[in-house]
Amino acid sequence: MVAGSHAKKSAGATPQNVISISTPTTRGRATIAGSPTSPQGGTTLRSKVQEKIRLVAEDGAAGTGANAKQPAQLRRALTFRDEVTDAIKSATDEVGQFIPLTPLTLVYGVTAIWLVIRLTIYAMLITPGALRYVYAYFFDSRIIHRVRYGPNRRNYLDIYMPPESTAAQQRGAKKLPVVVGVMGGAWVMGHRSWNTQFGMRLLDAGVILVAVDYRNYPIGQVPEMVEDIGRALAWVRANITTFGGDPNNTVLHAQSAGAHLSALLMLEHGLMEAQGEADPRKVCSFSGLKGCVLVSGPYDLEAMQPHLVARGLNATMLNSLSVDGDLAACSPQLLLDSDEWREVGEQVAANLPPIHIFHGTSDKAVPSWSSVRFAKKLQDAGVANVTVDIRHGCTHTLPIIEGPLRGMHDMQVELVLPFLLGAEGAKERLAALPRRPRLLPEFLVRLAEYVMPY
Repeated sequence: MVAGSHAKKSAGATPQNVISISTPTTRGRATIAGSPTSPQGGTTLRSKVQEKIRLVAEDGAAGTGANAKQPAQLRRALTFRDEVTDAIKSATDEVGQFIPLTPLTLVYGVTAIWLVIRLTIYAMLITPGALRYVYAYFFDSRIIHRVRYGPNRRNYLDIYMPPESTAAQQRGAKKLPVVVGVMGGAWVMGHRSWNTQFGMRLLDAGVILVAVDYRNYPIGQVPEMVEDIGRALAWVRANITTFGGDPNNTVLHAQSAGAHLSALLMLEHGLMEAQGEADPRKVCSFSGLKGCVLVSGPYDLEAMQPHLVARGLNATMLNSLSVDGDLAACSPQLLLDSDEWREVGEQVAANLPPIHIFHGTSDKAVPSWSSVRFAKKLQDAGVANVTVDIRHGCTHTLPIIEGPLRGMHDMQVELVLPFLLGAEGAKERLAALPRRPRLLPEFLVRLAEYVMPY
């Protein structure tokens, strides 16, 4: 484990599956110089990101149309037919979001066609086991679907409500812990429903999950995605008590592209707050979170390009996600080299929540050095409470798909519960969870892992 003086073992981890990793050196790298409004490198995109964060602050969390409704009203308002109708409409309006072949081919290059074929085979192999979660997503009454948190396209979230949430909604009652889930999807094909297995397990643990959607490319670029996640966090902060949740006992859990965007929002917002440009009373200050769990994220997009070339993918595809191809400005790791961080970074670091950075050594989509480098950079920049958790043999999808299908892994739950319940409380809650059933024979899981391109 590489975590400096604040290293700690995550819940459920054993010494043999948390390892140290050497950090490759980088040379000739671009850094973010100057202020966001100067003409120097890294400025155009950063200005736009900060503009979006200011927009969230100006709009606040009110006026979205959903926050005044009670949970029972939302359940009555949405039916299965509504869900199907919305899915058809979304598929018509946003074909690229529901058929990965189109955006992946255009953005990632011709090699992406082969990756899509492998991904399709993978999906076919896991479908028998995943049907349990598909059914739960549409028919489980504990899930409130399509709550609007903002005015933009795809500004919806789902709320997973444990049975205890009914009593928690009463005035004066003890509120439940909350997890905000931001999934990945290579910035082009993520959907909030991908949190289903995580949400179902958190229901067993008596924890509310808020699963967040955000605009994918080509509908939005990095600034729009950051804006959406910021709006979602502000909505949760302002409204989750209505659903029985505790806004002061909330953890952000973000995976892959979602981890990248959440880390960028966290650092950029922290800088703006330290400079007096973001009012923590109007937006969700990260200092109010119990923790931030970042899973398998790419935190330096410039450094990711050689990795994509090695895999036969379009090396310039990441430029399409940024403004004017500025990868340095949308890389949270490089933000720590900015003039702003040198000026107020100490204040920002003091206000950040504990950060747990998780990665697997067998991740083919995002190499594990991405997390090791980012964690070290955070520590060197003065962020004290950072843990990097590198799991031997873990792939990009093991914590979220293959592990749950095997009925033997609760990695995501193990990562968030210690922040919400404390170490001992998390251990007790994990021990009390019902045993996960195996949903797919081992030979099918292994075959799926073999063809999985990530």
